[in-house]
Amino acid sequence: MATASVKGSNVTKYDAGGSGDNVILNGYIKSVEKVWIDDYTLTDNVTLTNTTISLAILPDNAKLTSIQVVINTSISQTNGTVSLGFASDADAAGFGSLLSATTITHAATTTTISFPATGGVGAAVTTAQDPVKITGFAQVISGTQNTIALKLNNWTMTTGTIKSIVRYT
Repeated sequence: MATASVKGSNVTKYDAGGSGDNVILNGYIKSVEKVWIDDYTLTDNVTLTNTTISLAILPDNAKLTSIQVVINTSISQTNGTVSLGFASDADAAGFGSLLSATTITHAATTTTISFPATGGVGAAVTTAQDPVKITGFAQVISGTQNTIALKLNNWTMTTGTIKSIVRYT
C-alpha cells in the first residue's frame, strides 16, 4: 500500500525556487522568533473590574506565534473572567479575539493561559472549554492592533503577579 506524500504551501513555493507568484512572505520561513517578556505586579487590595493590562507592543507586520500568561494571586477566584486580545479592541465587541471572555475557577491561585492551546485555556478550569482558538495564530499585526492585552473582570486579591511571554516573527 502506497503512502501519500503532500507538501505545505511554503514547501511547494520553496521547491519551485521561490520566484514569481511563488515568493514566500518574509517571516514565514527561516525567520528569527522574537520574544517580549513582561510582568505586572498587583499590590494592596485590588479589585479588577474590566481592567485591561497591556502585555506586549509588537511592530507592524509581526506574525504572532504564541502567548503564555501566568496569573498568580494571593487568593482563589471563583467567578472572575479572563480574555485575551488587542488593547485597541478593549471596549469593543472584538476584544478577546485571541481568547474570548472565559469564566475560570482559579482555585489553586495560579492560572496558565497558552495561546494557541488545546482547550483554549491551558491549565485553567473553565465552565465551557473553548476549542483551539487559532484565528489570531500567525496573524499579521498591523494598524492599531499592536498591543496584546489581557482583560480581567471581577477579580479581587491582595497581591499577585501576571507574567507573560509573547512570541512573534
